[in-house]
Amino acid sequence: MNMQNIHTRGLTSLFTLFGFLIMSITGLVLYVVPEGRVAYWITWTMLGLSKTDWGNIHILSSILFIVAGAFHIYFNWRPLINYFKKKTKAGINLKRELVLSSVLSVWIVIGSIWPHPPLSYLLDFNEWLKKTWVVEDDYEPPFGHAELMSLNTFTQKMDIDLDKALAEFRKNGIIIENIRETLENIGKANNISPMNLYLLIKKFEPAPDPQKQNSYTPESIEVEFMGTGFGNKTIGSICDRLGLDTTIALNRLEAVGLSANINEIIKSVAERYDTEAIEVMKVMLLEDYSPKPDKN
Repeated sequence: MNMQNIHTRGLTSLFTLFGFLIMSITGLVLYVVPEGRVAYWITWTMLGLSKTDWGNIHILSSILFIVAGAFHIYFNWRPLINYFKKKTKAGINLKRELVLSSVLSVWIVIGSIWPHPPLSYLLDFNEWLKKTWVVEDDYEPPFGHAELMSLNTFTQKMDIDLDKALAEFRKNGIIIENIRETLENIGKANNISPMNLYLLIKKFEPAPDPQKQNSYTPESIEVEFMGTGFGNKTIGSICDRLGLDTTIALNRLEAVGLSANINEIIKSVAERYDTEAIEVMKVMLLEDYSPKPDKN
């Protein structure tokens, strides 16, 4: 290809256009994708591309747009300067437009840092869209980014017998070459999501010990549950996992003014009553515990 025959200004304009289009499309996709912990757990894809793929395309197309925009300004620097000089001599007639665009831009930045209506509605809708991907509790990993943990460590953490897990995988045609491989890599090698790998061996988890409920303290609850993603699970699923009677849990919540039902997500209950998800857990597991308000 002879570079001398290429119209650099036209090429720059086209790069700017394509960068803008790709950046806009990927931005819309990233607006609706599930949260990272869910996307990687269920191996979410759209048009065959993962959340990471869409994010990478968005970043690189943004760089393309910025670079192309910079070249566009460079190639049109003199006309741009002459335009402003001409407008300055004639008197700028875009004072209102300048003020309006400046105020709007600053408002958007401030609204992103300190959300408030109506901009907060867009952020709230974004959060709602992400939650709609979780149609079952199993779509939530047992803890944050569980797919990055090795099979050996994962089974230990979930108290699952490794030999039973390996036997179940072999029974279902899942090839495990190394128990130190992550669930994500094992899943990719076998064309199965980390979630479905877990569901195959979940039955080997020990039954919840009802006696353990009597040994909980506020501190031990924080140690056991903080960072596990429990806040994104329903009250009912948490009760099932811990062997806690749902009636007892709901009565304890009601006693301190936290009305809820077993199908509600713990984080949603916490947000509604201006407290933290871990505080809701403490109320459910401890008798006569009063939740603390949200530190934020």
